[in-house]
Amino acid sequence: MSTTVTAEDTVAADRESRVLARIDPEAIASLTERLIEAASENPGGVEEPAVSVLAAALRAAGATVELDEVLPGRSNLVARFGPRDGAGGVLFLGHSDVVPAGAGWSADPFIPRRGDGTIIGRGATDMKGGLAAVVAATAAVHAEAPDLPITVLCTVDEEADALGAQHHITHRPATRHALCIVAEPTALTTITGCRGAANFRVEIRGASAHAGRPSDGASAILAATDLIATIEQDSRRLDGLAHPVLGSGSWNVGTIVGGHGTSIVPDRCVVGIDRRTLPGEEPTLVLTELLGRTAELIRAQDRPGAERITVDGVVEMTMPGFMTDPASAEVARVRAAVREVGGAGDVDVWTASCEGGFIARHHDVPTVVLGPGDLPGQAHQPDESVSISELAQAARAYALIVLRTIPEPSPATTADL
Repeated sequence: MSTTVTAEDTVAADRESRVLARIDPEAIASLTERLIEAASENPGGVEEPAVSVLAAALRAAGATVELDEVLPGRSNLVARFGPRDGAGGVLFLGHSDVVPAGAGWSADPFIPRRGDGTIIGRGATDMKGGLAAVVAATAAVHAEAPDLPITVLCTVDEEADALGAQHHITHRPATRHALCIVAEPTALTTITGCRGAANFRVEIRGASAHAGRPSDGASAILAATDLIATIEQDSRRLDGLAHPVLGSGSWNVGTIVGGHGTSIVPDRCVVGIDRRTLPGEEPTLVLTELLGRTAELIRAQDRPGAERITVDGVVEMTMPGFMTDPASAEVARVRAAVREVGGAGDVDVWTASCEGGFIARHHDVPTVVLGPGDLPGQAHQPDESVSISELAQAARAYALIVLRTIPEPSPATTADL
């Protein structure tokens, strides 16, 4: 079977070769190190140092860069390549914050060092290496195809309450892009969907009394056990309602704070809860149902002071999930690019969550997660590291995806801009 190669195919292949030749692994590694040095712990700091480094690199690559302040010292970055507003182009999404370094490092986490083909430092994998790969890819494409529209969005506060992403969807127009690539660490596996996430804070109020006669009070901590029992019961229900691709929703009780001393009946208990959601689930309704079932169980226990117990809660953070058809042309294009740069081209879904759901919903854009680094093996851990060769692979894959996703603007179209 013969394959006809057209002149257009030859031109496209030549352009791809020129773009890939511009991608320098050492330059990507160097930018990754500069971003690590620009500490941006969250909580505990601000993202401004890292955003400044990223902005300078993107401007040097030819982008128009805008900083959109979310809070003092905490600005989203929006960079655009090409003469248009990004419509019809590829949108790269990342975040500038990192989790606190914590204990257990073998050296200063914000002085990057190299070892066995890797860069070690807080944020190397999650996700300053991915940001550096995006810069290298977009710079190389822009140098050879300056009319192609590419947008880079880097948000603040992804590791906590997603304030940057929520600010973006509230204050920015819903530009229609051809594809969104979230450059989170996936070991270059194409992630086509993930569950959403919500953080709840539930406060239980009771009445204090002397521990010598606890019946005079109403224990908020005992009532908290009813909240946990309700969550355990609902976890079993969720197991039977699994999404065919994303799996089931899930609960996790992460924190419990309550009481004043062992000789005092506790009048207050606060429980921090993580709930992973499926498409169509509304976190506010999930919380309302949890509070209602918990209140019913507390009343059913017939403990002393049960009528004095109140249960209230708030949704502290919500991050929507998303799902892109694994059989779509967009996903096929991404996987082919990864294979061509030496990756396996695998496809999967995530047990984690990311800000891709905000973007997929707001911009109505096919979205995938694809980036260098090992999320479960390296992210949020001491001596976090990323492979330099994988950074280069990611940059090359990103470049090919951009070139193959965006049609070459015709001379007439370019002149009209």
